[in-house]
Amino acid sequence: MEEGFSDDSNRGGGDVIVSKCNVISSSGKQLKDISKKAWNSITYTESMGLLTGDPQFISGEIGINDQIDIFNEMALVGDEVVELRFNTPQKKEINFVGKVYNVGVVRPDDKTRLVKLKFCSAEKITADQITINRAYREVLYSDMAKDIFTPLNVIGSKKLYVEPTKNKGSIIVNNKSPLDVLNLIAKVSRSAEYMGANYVLFEQSDGFFKFASIESLIDPSRVSPTISYVIDSPSGEKNDLRKLVGVKKWKVITFPNVVSGVKGGVYGSTLVSHDLMKRKVAYTTFNYDESYNQFKSVNYNQVGSGQGKTSLTNNKTYSERNSGFVKFLPKHFKSFDTEKNYNDEREESELIRNSQLRQINSIRLMIIVPGDSQRRVGEVIKLKVPTAEEKGGKIDEIMSGRYLISKIKHVVGSEPNDYNTAMEIVADSFTNPLPTKA
Repeated sequence: MEEGFSDDSNRGGGDVIVSKCNVISSSGKQLKDISKKAWNSITYTESMGLLTGDPQFISGEIGINDQIDIFNEMALVGDEVVELRFNTPQKKEINFVGKVYNVGVVRPDDKTRLVKLKFCSAEKITADQITINRAYREVLYSDMAKDIFTPLNVIGSKKLYVEPTKNKGSIIVNNKSPLDVLNLIAKVSRSAEYMGANYVLFEQSDGFFKFASIESLIDPSRVSPTISYVIDSPSGEKNDLRKLVGVKKWKVITFPNVVSGVKGGVYGSTLVSHDLMKRKVAYTTFNYDESYNQFKSVNYNQVGSGQGKTSLTNNKTYSERNSGFVKFLPKHFKSFDTEKNYNDEREESELIRNSQLRQINSIRLMIIVPGDSQRRVGEVIKLKVPTAEEKGGKIDEIMSGRYLISKIKHVVGSEPNDYNTAMEIVADSFTNPLPTKA
């Protein structure tokens, strides 16, 4: 039976069962021994780290309405262990053990004290505490990733899933965090099955870290949506099943911006490389329109024969303006006495990766749905959006379609039905081809 809730016999979809919310202090004292339900709120966040500043590890916050001096009783200073376990009835649970890294105290008045415990994965704290030194010579980047993750693998039972790469690299790592090195090699890793350069590292609640290409996560020919959500107005009846797949709130965060797309290298770009040994300058260019069908997109690249591409733009001239984004890259021929080294790999992947990561964030929405402990970042969902018309039941052909979940925040309140899941969902293409450019 869950902590603090005495009756779980009448639970429905969207409700929450919190079977564990415990904090263990450095002295060994446990929150559950002081109070059966001391917590007031829980937020729990997963993120793929697709935007600058986004975390790649699980994080969150526990709110405590401290009326019995738990703060001093447990000597909360920011080095505690957090144990969480909750789920939506009949769905996969979230079971997490992490570390508190910050304690916040708010005193609204003389009689009230609110304590906020911010936590994250223990692997994150360890990754920031240690550095590694490595030298690799013609090693598959997927094998490098497994070796670099080793110091984090001993922290707990979490494992690293690595998508095999087709390219090998030579690189020297000096006094860098394992996380920094994994993010470094992600920039040049190329999947054995796909043509892009969009590897990412992130943690999921199922006990896995993933080092994989975005293309493998979204490939429409292999990956089906895990769930379909509908922006609708269900009835007020308790057993209305539409509530389970209905979107409570939604908003558009970003939509394709042509100006920033041209300046940022989404459509066309140039890489200027200078080899110090050969004393040679080389130019590499990227053309979005010509290369589009080589890469997998969230929505199908092409719908029907001759119907066009489900791309972000129907204007080919943007792809021809490769002077809008120019990057410089120094090289050193045979610096490892091998045909290729890390910078050589960058020459082949830099422009593609830059465009693909900007593409995936071009269409970004925020939706709030009834609490669902089964959703994970890296999943593909389907969203059905009605048009602005009040009648007719027409579907918005531009906003509807497949989306990748890039961030999830579970917000759990003190009551069983006080549970919502907020998701940021992204797409790098529209569902249907845009009309032919006049």
